[in-house]
Amino acid sequence: MRRFFSLLNFRNTFVIFIALGVTTAACGQNTQSTQETKVEGAPIHMVTSDFSVAPQLSVDDIKRAAAQGYTLIINNRPDGEGGPDQPTSAELAKAAHNAGIAYKYIPFSAGHITDEVFAQMKTTLDGQDGKTLSFCQSGTRAITIWAMAESALGAISPDATITAAQGAGYNLERHRERLNALANSQTP
Repeated sequence: MRRFFSLLNFRNTFVIFIALGVTTAACGQNTQSTQETKVEGAPIHMVTSDFSVAPQLSVDDIKRAAAQGYTLIINNRPDGEGGPDQPTSAELAKAAHNAGIAYKYIPFSAGHITDEVFAQMKTTLDGQDGKTLSFCQSGTRAITIWAMAESALGAISPDATITAAQGAGYNLERHRERLNALANSQTP
């Protein structure tokens, strides 16, 4: 970077410095070592070899996910939560159907996992063979309920779910006690 600036004359340096500062601030730096693939604006974070999470998906994202081998999309985001620009569950379900993959709508608001939602997620994950992509606004709800379901099913230990989530860029450490309780009692 020093060599770059030394090649510039003084009056251009200030303008380029500001432009680079804005670009750096806007782009940021990803220092996490996550396995991530890009699906039309929605980064997909691989959690395990058969489960990934993402922020809000579009109709085109569903098509691309199908092309990447996903066999199930789980939508944990309630319709209308993101305003009129958010695709509806019906639109996404149609896109999944057209792409030849399964679609499950299990919506819940942040921090409000009901017994019914938890039971649906456990049943869905327990019966799933193939790659699953679950999403919500940011992916946090999707990975949290996944960790809870997997812990309750005894499929993956709480420690392993926390480690897998961390590898995907999500911190579930604050849920450790609840995940341990689910693993021990298998109730929410």
